[in-house]
Amino acid sequence: MIGRRKEINELNKLCQDKESRLAVIYGRRRIGKTYLVDYMFREKRTDCLFFEFTGSENQDAVDQRTNFVEAIYDWFKAEPTKEIKSWTDAFIFLKRTINQEIKNRQHRGKIVIFLDEISWIDRQNRAKFLSAFGHFYNTYCKKSKQFLVILCGSNASWIKNKILKDSRGSLYQRVDREIPIYPFTLEETKKYLIEEKGFDIDNKSVTEIYMILGGVAKYLDLLDASLSISQNIDRLFFELHGSLYGEYDALFKSLFYNRSMYHKEIVSHLCRKQSGYTITELAKLITSSDSTDKVLRNSIDELIDTGFIKPLNRLYNKSKDAKFIISDPFSLFYNKWVSVLSKNDIALLSNHYTNSINTPRYATWSGYAFELVSIINIDSYLKIRELGGVYKSVRYWKYISKNEEEQGVQIDMLVEYENNLYDIVECKFLNREFIIDKEEAEKIKNRVEMFKKYGIKTKHKYDIKLVLLTSYGVKINRYYNALNVADSITVDDLIG
Repeated sequence: MIGRRKEINELNKLCQDKESRLAVIYGRRRIGKTYLVDYMFREKRTDCLFFEFTGSENQDAVDQRTNFVEAIYDWFKAEPTKEIKSWTDAFIFLKRTINQEIKNRQHRGKIVIFLDEISWIDRQNRAKFLSAFGHFYNTYCKKSKQFLVILCGSNASWIKNKILKDSRGSLYQRVDREIPIYPFTLEETKKYLIEEKGFDIDNKSVTEIYMILGGVAKYLDLLDASLSISQNIDRLFFELHGSLYGEYDALFKSLFYNRSMYHKEIVSHLCRKQSGYTITELAKLITSSDSTDKVLRNSIDELIDTGFIKPLNRLYNKSKDAKFIISDPFSLFYNKWVSVLSKNDIALLSNHYTNSINTPRYATWSGYAFELVSIINIDSYLKIRELGGVYKSVRYWKYISKNEEEQGVQIDMLVEYENNLYDIVECKFLNREFIIDKEEAEKIKNRVEMFKKYGIKTKHKYDIKLVLLTSYGVKINRYYNALNVADSITVDDLIG
Protein backbone atom coordinates (compact mmCIF):
# COMPACT_ATOMS: atom_id res chain seq x y z
CA MET A 1 0.00 0.00 0.00
CA ILE A 2 1.62 3.22 -1.24
CA GLY A 3 0.68 6.26 0.83
CA ARG A 4 -2.76 6.34 2.50
CA ARG A 5 -1.20 6.15 5.99
CA LYS A 6 -3.50 8.85 7.31
CA GLU A 7 -6.58 7.11 5.91
CA ILE A 8 -5.52 3.70 7.24
CA ASN A 9 -4.90 5.16 10.70
CA GLU A 10 -8.32 6.80 10.60
CA LEU A 11 -10.04 3.51 9.74
CA ASN A 12 -8.09 1.71 12.47
CA LYS A 13 -9.23 4.24 15.04
CA LEU A 14 -12.83 3.81 13.94
CA CYS A 15 -12.48 0.04 14.33
CA GLN A 16 -11.22 0.48 17.86
CA ASP A 17 -13.97 2.89 18.86
CA LYS A 18 -16.37 1.63 21.53
CA GLU A 19 -19.34 3.20 19.75
CA SER A 20 -20.83 2.52 16.34
CA ARG A 21 -19.56 4.96 13.75
CA LEU A 22 -20.62 6.18 10.32
CA ALA A 23 -17.83 7.21 7.92
CA VAL A 24 -17.97 8.66 4.43
CA ILE A 25 -15.17 8.08 1.91
CA TYR A 26 -15.14 10.01 -1.34
CA GLY A 27 -12.76 10.64 -4.21
CA ARG A 28 -12.75 10.58 -7.97
CA ARG A 29 -13.23 7.45 -10.07
CA ARG A 30 -10.24 5.07 -10.08
CA ILE A 31 -8.47 6.89 -7.26
CA GLY A 32 -8.25 3.77 -5.06
CA LYS A 33 -11.18 4.10 -2.62
CA THR A 34 -12.40 0.51 -2.94
CA TYR A 35 -8.84 -0.81 -2.95
CA LEU A 36 -8.17 0.99 0.34
CA VAL A 37 -11.21 -0.46 2.11
CA ASP A 38 -10.69 -3.96 0.72
CA TYR A 39 -7.03 -3.85 1.72
CA MET A 40 -8.02 -2.75 5.20
CA PHE A 41 -10.74 -5.29 5.92
CA ARG A 42 -9.88 -8.24 3.69
CA GLU A 43 -6.16 -8.26 4.46
CA LYS A 44 -5.36 -6.30 7.63
CA ARG A 45 -8.43 -6.30 9.88
CA THR A 46 -9.75 -9.80 9.26
CA ASP A 47 -11.02 -9.82 12.84
CA CYS A 48 -13.95 -7.70 11.64
CA LEU A 49 -17.16 -9.16 10.28
CA PHE A 50 -17.26 -7.58 6.82
CA PHE A 51 -20.06 -7.00 4.29
CA GLU A 52 -19.66 -5.17 0.98
CA PHE A 53 -22.18 -4.02 -1.60
CA THR A 54 -21.47 -1.91 -4.69
CA GLY A 55 -24.11 0.09 -6.50
CA SER A 56 -24.38 -0.38 -10.26
CA GLU A 57 -24.48 2.46 -12.74
CA ASN A 58 -27.66 2.85 -14.82
CA GLN A 59 -29.69 0.10 -13.11
CA ASP A 60 -33.20 0.58 -11.76
CA ALA A 61 -34.33 0.10 -8.18
CA VAL A 62 -35.43 -3.51 -8.65
CA ASP A 63 -32.07 -4.55 -10.10
CA GLN A 64 -30.17 -2.68 -7.38
CA ARG A 65 -32.13 -4.49 -4.65
CA THR A 66 -31.66 -7.80 -6.43
CA ASN A 67 -27.92 -7.20 -6.47
CA PHE A 68 -28.04 -6.24 -2.78
CA VAL A 69 -29.78 -9.48 -1.84
CA GLU A 70 -27.30 -11.42 -3.96
CA ALA A 71 -24.41 -9.69 -2.14
CA ILE A 72 -25.86 -10.79 1.19
CA TYR A 73 -25.94 -14.36 -0.11
CA ASP A 74 -22.36 -14.09 -1.42
CA TRP A 75 -21.09 -12.99 1.97
CA PHE A 76 -23.34 -14.93 4.37
CA LYS A 77 -25.07 -17.65 2.27
CA ALA A 78 -28.43 -16.37 3.48
CA GLU A 79 -31.65 -16.44 1.41
CA PRO A 80 -34.65 -14.19 2.12
CA THR A 81 -37.78 -15.96 3.31
CA LYS A 82 -40.07 -13.48 1.55
CA GLU A 83 -39.97 -11.25 -1.50
CA ILE A 84 -37.90 -8.07 -1.09
CA LYS A 85 -40.15 -5.32 -2.43
CA SER A 86 -38.49 -2.22 -0.97
CA TRP A 87 -35.24 -0.98 0.51
CA THR A 88 -36.85 -1.22 3.92
CA ASP A 89 -37.37 -4.94 3.30
CA ALA A 90 -33.77 -5.24 2.10
CA PHE A 91 -32.28 -3.68 5.22
CA ILE A 92 -34.52 -5.73 7.49
CA PHE A 93 -33.15 -8.83 5.73
CA LEU A 94 -29.58 -7.57 6.20
CA LYS A 95 -30.21 -6.89 9.90
CA ARG A 96 -31.58 -10.38 10.54
CA THR A 97 -28.79 -11.99 8.52
CA ILE A 98 -26.12 -10.14 10.51
CA ASN A 99 -27.78 -11.04 13.81
CA GLN A 100 -27.74 -14.71 12.82
CA GLU A 101 -24.11 -14.46 11.66
CA ILE A 102 -23.08 -12.90 14.98
CA LYS A 103 -24.80 -15.74 16.82
CA ASN A 104 -23.29 -18.45 14.60
CA ARG A 105 -19.75 -17.08 14.87
CA GLN A 106 -20.12 -15.80 18.42
CA HIS A 107 -18.60 -12.65 17.01
CA ARG A 108 -17.75 -9.92 19.52
CA GLY A 109 -15.66 -7.62 17.36
CA LYS A 110 -16.49 -4.87 14.93
CA ILE A 111 -19.02 -5.34 12.14
CA VAL A 112 -18.12 -3.39 9.00
CA ILE A 113 -20.75 -2.59 6.38
CA PHE A 114 -19.25 -1.09 3.23
CA LEU A 115 -21.66 0.44 0.71
CA ASP A 116 -19.66 1.43 -2.35
CA GLU A 117 -20.66 3.78 -5.20
CA ILE A 118 -23.59 4.87 -3.09
CA SER A 119 -24.66 7.63 -5.47
CA TRP A 120 -25.41 5.01 -8.13
CA ILE A 121 -27.83 3.04 -5.95
CA ASP A 122 -30.65 5.58 -5.90
CA ARG A 123 -29.40 8.95 -7.15
CA GLN A 124 -32.65 10.88 -6.67
CA ASN A 125 -33.79 8.78 -3.65
CA ARG A 126 -36.95 7.89 -5.57
CA ALA A 127 -36.80 4.32 -4.28
CA LYS A 128 -36.18 5.65 -0.73
CA PHE A 129 -32.78 3.99 -0.36
CA LEU A 130 -31.31 6.74 1.84
CA SER A 131 -34.43 6.87 3.97
CA ALA A 132 -34.38 3.11 4.54
CA PHE A 133 -30.65 3.09 5.20
CA GLY A 134 -30.98 6.00 7.65
CA HIS A 135 -33.59 4.08 9.62
CA PHE A 136 -31.41 0.94 9.55
CA TYR A 137 -28.38 2.84 10.85
CA ASN A 138 -30.17 4.94 13.47
CA THR A 139 -32.33 2.20 14.96
CA TYR A 140 -30.03 -0.81 14.61
CA CYS A 141 -26.35 -0.03 13.96
CA LYS A 142 -26.07 2.98 16.23
CA LYS A 143 -27.71 1.25 19.15
CA SER A 144 -25.64 -1.93 19.02
CA LYS A 145 -22.27 -0.09 19.34
CA GLN A 146 -20.54 -2.78 17.24
CA PHE A 147 -20.78 -1.23 13.79
CA LEU A 148 -18.54 0.69 11.45
CA VAL A 149 -20.59 1.68 8.42
CA ILE A 150 -18.72 3.12 5.46
CA LEU A 151 -20.48 4.96 2.65
CA CYS A 152 -18.27 5.46 -0.38
CA GLY A 153 -18.62 7.18 -3.74
CA SER A 154 -16.90 8.97 -6.57
CA ASN A 155 -19.33 11.87 -6.67
CA ALA A 156 -18.19 14.01 -3.75
CA SER A 157 -20.75 16.68 -4.55
CA TRP A 158 -23.64 14.17 -4.36
CA ILE A 159 -22.37 12.87 -1.03
CA LYS A 160 -22.10 16.36 0.40
CA ASN A 161 -25.53 17.46 -0.82
CA LYS A 162 -27.49 14.27 -0.11
CA ILE A 163 -25.78 13.03 3.06
CA LEU A 164 -23.69 15.69 4.76
CA LYS A 165 -25.72 18.86 4.16
CA ASP A 166 -29.33 17.69 3.74
CA SER A 167 -30.91 18.90 6.98
CA ARG A 168 -34.13 17.06 6.12
CA GLY A 169 -32.41 13.73 5.58
CA SER A 170 -32.18 10.89 8.08
CA LEU A 171 -28.36 11.01 8.04
CA TYR A 172 -28.00 14.72 8.79
CA GLN A 173 -25.22 15.23 11.37
CA ARG A 174 -24.89 11.46 11.76
CA VAL A 175 -21.60 11.14 9.87
CA ASP A 176 -18.68 10.79 12.30
CA ARG A 177 -15.79 10.92 9.83
CA GLU A 178 -15.24 12.32 6.35
CA ILE A 179 -12.29 10.66 4.61
CA PRO A 180 -11.48 12.26 1.25
CA ILE A 181 -9.13 10.25 -0.99
CA TYR A 182 -6.83 12.41 -3.05
CA PRO A 183 -4.52 11.55 -5.96
CA PHE A 184 -0.99 10.52 -5.08
CA THR A 185 1.53 13.28 -4.50
CA LEU A 186 4.61 13.50 -6.69
CA GLU A 187 6.61 11.66 -4.04
CA GLU A 188 4.00 8.88 -3.74
CA THR A 189 3.78 8.61 -7.53
CA LYS A 190 7.53 8.08 -7.74
CA LYS A 191 7.37 5.40 -5.06
CA TYR A 192 4.52 3.64 -6.85
CA LEU A 193 6.22 3.72 -10.25
CA ILE A 194 9.51 2.37 -8.91
CA GLU A 195 8.37 -0.07 -6.21
CA GLU A 196 5.12 -1.35 -7.70
CA LYS A 197 5.60 -0.96 -11.46
CA GLY A 198 9.36 -1.50 -11.74
CA PHE A 199 10.28 1.72 -13.55
CA ASP A 200 13.85 3.01 -13.58
CA ILE A 201 13.36 6.74 -14.30
CA ASP A 202 14.52 10.10 -13.00
CA ASN A 203 12.40 12.68 -11.21
CA LYS A 204 11.84 14.74 -14.34
CA SER A 205 10.23 11.69 -15.99
CA VAL A 206 8.11 11.07 -12.88
CA THR A 207 6.94 14.66 -13.11
CA GLU A 208 6.02 14.27 -16.79
CA ILE A 209 3.91 11.21 -15.98
CA TYR A 210 2.22 13.20 -13.21
CA MET A 211 1.59 16.05 -15.65
CA ILE A 212 -0.42 13.59 -17.76
CA LEU A 213 -2.05 11.14 -15.33
CA GLY A 214 -2.21 13.31 -12.23
CA GLY A 215 -1.37 10.73 -9.56
CA VAL A 216 -4.52 8.65 -10.16
CA ALA A 217 -3.71 5.14 -8.94
CA LYS A 218 -5.52 3.15 -11.64
CA TYR A 219 -4.08 5.24 -14.46
CA LEU A 220 -0.56 4.70 -13.11
CA ASP A 221 -1.26 0.98 -12.88
CA LEU A 222 -1.88 0.88 -16.64
CA LEU A 223 1.72 1.90 -17.39
CA ASP A 224 4.16 -0.69 -18.72
CA ALA A 225 7.73 -0.43 -17.40
CA SER A 226 9.11 -2.14 -20.51
CA LEU A 227 8.06 0.86 -22.63
CA SER A 228 9.24 4.46 -22.63
CA ILE A 229 6.98 7.14 -21.22
CA SER A 230 6.05 8.41 -24.68
CA GLN A 231 5.31 4.86 -25.90
CA ASN A 232 3.05 4.33 -22.89
CA ILE A 233 1.14 7.54 -23.58
CA ASP A 234 0.70 6.67 -27.25
CA ARG A 235 -0.60 3.21 -26.27
CA LEU A 236 -3.02 4.50 -23.62
CA PHE A 237 -4.44 7.60 -25.35
CA PHE A 238 -3.77 7.55 -29.08
CA GLU A 239 -5.24 4.21 -30.06
CA LEU A 240 -8.99 3.69 -30.52
CA HIS A 241 -8.93 0.84 -28.04
CA GLY A 242 -6.41 2.48 -25.73
CA SER A 243 -7.30 2.07 -22.07
CA LEU A 244 -7.61 5.83 -21.49
CA TYR A 245 -8.92 6.95 -24.87
CA GLY A 246 -12.56 6.98 -23.69
CA GLU A 247 -11.84 7.50 -19.99
CA TYR A 248 -12.49 11.25 -19.95
CA ASP A 249 -16.08 10.93 -21.16
CA ALA A 250 -16.72 7.95 -18.86
CA LEU A 251 -15.33 9.90 -15.91
CA PHE A 252 -17.63 12.88 -16.39
CA LYS A 253 -20.66 10.73 -17.14
CA SER A 254 -20.15 8.69 -13.97
CA LEU A 255 -19.99 11.86 -11.88
CA PHE A 256 -22.45 14.27 -13.48
CA TYR A 257 -24.85 12.03 -15.45
CA ASN A 258 -27.04 13.99 -17.89
CA ARG A 259 -25.23 17.24 -16.99
CA SER A 260 -21.81 15.90 -17.97
CA MET A 261 -21.67 17.86 -21.26
CA TYR A 262 -22.18 21.11 -19.38
CA HIS A 263 -19.41 20.32 -16.89
CA LYS A 264 -17.09 19.30 -19.71
CA GLU A 265 -17.73 22.61 -21.46
CA ILE A 266 -16.63 24.54 -18.35
CA VAL A 267 -13.48 22.44 -18.04
CA SER A 268 -12.76 22.80 -21.74
CA HIS A 269 -12.82 26.59 -21.51
CA LEU A 270 -10.57 26.60 -18.44
CA CYS A 271 -8.07 24.35 -20.20
CA ARG A 272 -7.64 26.99 -22.89
CA LYS A 273 -6.45 29.72 -20.54
CA GLN A 274 -3.67 29.09 -18.03
CA SER A 275 -4.66 32.01 -15.81
CA GLY A 276 -8.28 30.84 -15.68
CA TYR A 277 -11.61 32.66 -15.86
CA THR A 278 -13.96 34.39 -13.44
CA ILE A 279 -17.60 33.33 -13.24
CA THR A 280 -18.57 36.42 -15.21
CA GLU A 281 -16.11 35.54 -17.96
CA LEU A 282 -17.24 31.89 -18.04
CA ALA A 283 -20.89 32.91 -18.31
CA LYS A 284 -20.09 34.74 -21.55
CA LEU A 285 -18.35 31.67 -22.99
CA ILE A 286 -20.90 28.96 -22.14
CA THR A 287 -23.05 28.07 -25.13
CA SER A 288 -25.60 25.77 -23.43
CA SER A 289 -29.18 27.01 -23.67
CA ASP A 290 -29.83 25.65 -20.16
CA SER A 291 -27.17 27.83 -18.59
CA THR A 292 -28.22 30.26 -15.86
CA ASP A 293 -26.18 31.94 -13.16
CA LYS A 294 -27.42 29.38 -10.62
CA VAL A 295 -26.67 26.40 -12.89
CA LEU A 296 -23.18 27.73 -13.60
CA ARG A 297 -22.39 28.36 -9.93
CA ASN A 298 -23.70 24.95 -8.88
CA SER A 299 -21.67 23.27 -11.61
CA ILE A 300 -18.53 25.12 -10.56
CA ASP A 301 -19.10 24.00 -6.96
CA GLU A 302 -19.46 20.40 -8.17
CA LEU A 303 -16.26 20.62 -10.21
CA ILE A 304 -14.42 21.99 -7.17
CA ASP A 305 -15.82 19.21 -4.95
CA THR A 306 -14.67 16.55 -7.41
CA GLY A 307 -11.19 18.04 -7.83
CA PHE A 308 -11.30 19.20 -11.45
CA ILE A 309 -10.95 22.92 -10.79
CA LYS A 310 -9.98 25.22 -7.94
CA PRO A 311 -10.53 28.90 -7.15
CA LEU A 312 -7.51 31.17 -7.29
CA ASN A 313 -8.11 34.53 -5.65
CA ARG A 314 -6.51 37.75 -6.74
CA LEU A 315 -4.16 39.25 -4.19
CA TYR A 316 -5.93 41.43 -1.61
CA ASN A 317 -9.33 40.24 -2.77
CA LYS A 318 -10.95 37.23 -1.13
CA SER A 319 -13.90 36.71 -3.47
CA LYS A 320 -14.31 39.37 -6.13
CA ASP A 321 -12.29 38.67 -9.26
CA ALA A 322 -11.60 35.11 -8.09
CA LYS A 323 -10.58 33.00 -11.05
CA PHE A 324 -11.06 29.31 -11.53
CA ILE A 325 -8.22 27.22 -12.89
CA ILE A 326 -7.80 23.59 -13.86
CA SER A 327 -6.50 21.47 -10.97
CA ASP A 328 -6.60 18.07 -12.70
CA PRO A 329 -3.60 17.31 -14.97
CA PHE A 330 -5.46 14.44 -16.68
CA SER A 331 -8.24 16.79 -17.84
CA LEU A 332 -5.72 19.33 -19.06
CA PHE A 333 -3.81 16.72 -21.04
CA TYR A 334 -6.96 15.25 -22.56
CA ASN A 335 -8.27 18.63 -23.67
CA LYS A 336 -4.92 19.75 -25.07
CA TRP A 337 -4.00 16.52 -26.84
CA VAL A 338 -6.89 14.08 -27.30
CA SER A 339 -10.17 15.98 -27.60
CA VAL A 340 -8.84 17.94 -30.59
CA LEU A 341 -8.54 14.71 -32.59
CA SER A 342 -11.37 12.82 -34.30
CA LYS A 343 -11.68 9.04 -34.26
CA ASN A 344 -10.41 9.02 -37.83
CA ASP A 345 -7.36 11.00 -36.72
CA ILE A 346 -6.69 8.52 -33.92
CA ALA A 347 -7.07 5.57 -36.27
CA LEU A 348 -4.48 7.01 -38.65
CA LEU A 349 -1.96 8.23 -36.07
CA SER A 350 1.30 6.52 -35.27
CA ASN A 351 3.55 7.52 -32.36
CA HIS A 352 1.67 10.82 -32.09
CA TYR A 353 2.88 11.85 -28.63
CA THR A 354 6.40 10.53 -29.22
CA ASN A 355 6.75 12.60 -32.39
CA SER A 356 5.42 15.75 -30.69
CA ILE A 357 7.89 15.95 -27.80
CA ASN A 358 10.25 18.50 -29.37
CA THR A 359 7.54 20.70 -30.85
CA PRO A 360 6.33 24.16 -29.72
CA ARG A 361 2.99 22.56 -28.86
CA TYR A 362 4.65 20.25 -26.35
CA ALA A 363 6.61 23.17 -24.87
CA THR A 364 3.43 25.23 -24.38
CA TRP A 365 1.49 22.39 -22.77
CA SER A 366 4.37 21.19 -20.56
CA GLY A 367 4.98 24.69 -19.20
CA TYR A 368 1.29 25.03 -18.30
CA ALA A 369 1.10 21.52 -16.83
CA PHE A 370 4.28 21.91 -14.78
CA GLU A 371 2.96 25.06 -13.13
CA LEU A 372 -0.30 23.24 -12.38
CA VAL A 373 1.59 20.32 -10.82
CA SER A 374 3.63 22.76 -8.72
CA ILE A 375 0.45 24.35 -7.34
CA ILE A 376 -1.12 20.94 -6.63
CA ASN A 377 2.02 19.88 -4.74
CA ILE A 378 2.35 23.14 -2.81
CA ASP A 379 3.10 21.24 0.42
CA SER A 380 6.32 19.89 -1.09
CA TYR A 381 7.26 23.38 -2.23
CA LEU A 382 6.63 24.82 1.24
CA LYS A 383 8.72 22.09 2.84
CA ILE A 384 11.70 23.13 0.70
CA ARG A 385 11.13 26.81 1.43
CA GLU A 386 10.70 26.01 5.17
CA LEU A 387 7.78 28.43 5.30
CA GLY A 388 4.83 26.09 5.80
CA GLY A 389 4.07 27.60 9.21
CA VAL A 390 3.40 31.07 7.78
CA TYR A 391 1.82 30.04 4.45
CA LYS A 392 -1.47 31.71 3.54
CA SER A 393 -2.33 30.81 -0.06
CA VAL A 394 -1.37 30.62 -3.71
CA ARG A 395 -2.75 33.57 -5.61
CA TYR A 396 -2.47 35.31 -8.97
CA TRP A 397 -1.75 38.94 -9.73
CA LYS A 398 -1.85 40.97 -12.89
CA TYR A 399 -1.25 44.53 -13.93
CA ILE A 400 -2.58 46.13 -17.10
CA SER A 401 -0.32 48.96 -18.23
CA LYS A 402 -1.84 52.40 -18.45
CA ASN A 403 0.77 53.95 -20.70
CA GLU A 404 3.28 52.96 -23.38
CA GLU A 405 6.22 53.34 -21.03
CA GLU A 406 5.20 50.28 -19.00
CA GLN A 407 4.54 46.65 -19.86
CA GLY A 408 1.59 44.79 -18.37
CA VAL A 409 2.46 41.65 -16.41
CA GLN A 410 0.77 38.61 -14.94
CA ILE A 411 2.06 36.40 -12.15
CA ASP A 412 0.29 33.03 -12.24
CA MET A 413 1.97 31.56 -9.15
CA LEU A 414 2.29 34.03 -6.32
CA VAL A 415 2.78 32.39 -2.93
CA GLU A 416 1.60 34.56 -0.07
CA TYR A 417 2.79 34.22 3.52
CA GLU A 418 2.13 36.03 6.77
CA ASN A 419 3.97 39.28 7.52
CA ASN A 420 3.79 40.54 3.92
CA LEU A 421 6.19 37.97 2.52
CA TYR A 422 5.69 36.85 -1.10
CA ASP A 423 7.29 34.35 -3.47
CA ILE A 424 7.10 35.16 -7.16
CA VAL A 425 7.56 31.69 -8.69
CA GLU A 426 8.84 31.18 -12.23
CA CYS A 427 8.24 27.60 -13.45
CA LYS A 428 10.26 26.14 -16.33
CA PHE A 429 9.96 22.52 -17.52
CA LEU A 430 12.86 21.77 -19.85
CA ASN A 431 15.07 18.86 -20.93
CA ARG A 432 18.13 20.80 -19.85
CA GLU A 433 19.27 23.53 -17.50
CA PHE A 434 17.26 26.74 -17.70
CA ILE A 435 19.53 29.36 -19.27
CA ILE A 436 18.49 32.95 -18.63
CA ASP A 437 19.33 35.31 -21.47
CA LYS A 438 18.98 39.08 -21.62
CA GLU A 439 15.39 39.03 -22.91
CA GLU A 440 14.21 36.51 -20.29
CA ALA A 441 15.97 38.41 -17.51
CA GLU A 442 14.22 41.63 -18.50
CA LYS A 443 10.80 39.92 -18.47
CA ILE A 444 11.37 38.44 -15.03
CA LYS A 445 12.77 41.69 -13.68
CA ASN A 446 9.75 43.59 -15.03
CA ARG A 447 7.35 41.23 -13.24
CA VAL A 448 9.12 41.80 -9.94
CA GLU A 449 9.35 45.57 -10.39
CA MET A 450 5.70 45.96 -11.43
CA PHE A 451 4.60 43.88 -8.45
CA LYS A 452 6.68 46.05 -6.10
CA LYS A 453 5.23 49.19 -7.65
CA TYR A 454 1.57 48.23 -8.02
CA GLY A 455 1.03 44.94 -6.22
CA ILE A 456 1.97 45.85 -2.67
CA LYS A 457 -0.83 47.62 -0.82
CA THR A 458 0.63 48.00 2.63
CA LYS A 459 2.58 50.69 4.43
CA HIS A 460 4.27 48.05 6.53
CA LYS A 461 7.52 46.28 5.76
CA TYR A 462 7.30 43.70 2.99
CA ASP A 463 9.63 41.16 1.43
CA ILE A 464 9.48 39.80 -2.13
CA LYS A 465 11.43 36.69 -3.10
CA LEU A 466 12.05 35.44 -6.62
CA VAL A 467 12.02 31.64 -6.83
CA LEU A 468 12.93 29.60 -9.91
CA LEU A 469 11.30 26.17 -10.09
CA THR A 470 12.81 24.07 -12.89
CA SER A 471 13.31 20.50 -14.04
CA TYR A 472 17.13 20.44 -14.13
CA GLY A 473 18.20 23.64 -12.41
CA VAL A 474 19.45 27.01 -13.68
CA LYS A 475 22.76 27.87 -15.28
CA ILE A 476 24.59 30.48 -13.25
CA ASN A 477 25.48 33.40 -15.50
CA ARG A 478 25.49 37.19 -15.29
CA TYR A 479 21.76 37.42 -16.00
CA TYR A 480 20.96 34.97 -13.23
CA ASN A 481 23.17 36.88 -10.80
CA ALA A 482 21.54 40.17 -11.73
CA LEU A 483 18.07 38.92 -10.77
CA ASN A 484 18.70 38.38 -7.05
CA VAL A 485 17.19 34.88 -7.04
CA ALA A 486 16.19 33.81 -3.52
CA ASP A 487 15.92 30.10 -4.26
CA SER A 488 16.41 27.74 -7.18
CA ILE A 489 14.33 24.57 -6.79
CA THR A 490 14.41 21.49 -9.05
CA VAL A 491 12.06 18.54 -9.40
CA ASP A 492 14.66 16.51 -7.47
CA ASP A 493 14.07 18.87 -4.54
CA LEU A 494 10.31 18.76 -5.01
CA ILE A 495 10.04 14.97 -5.11
CA GLY A 496 12.91 14.05 -2.81
